[in-house]
Amino acid sequence: MKDPEMINVKVDFGRCDANGTCAALMPDVFEIGADGSLAQLKTRIEDDRQEEFDEVVLCCPMGAISR
Repeated sequence: MKDPEMINVKVDFGRCDANGTCAALMPDVFEIGADGSLAQLKTRIEDDRQEEFDEVVLCCPMGAISR
């Protein structure tokens, strides 16, 4: 069985304002911690989630998320 293709998930924490949009859209990848800061739970996701991830990239108001 072939391993699925993966997408790299990158967060520029210097730009991130932890507004939580990404965590609302992909809660298994991003999480807002008790201290209000963003936690990145995964650095790679399966390629079949490309559309879902593209929405996260487009919805980040700070442009802090990329591949």
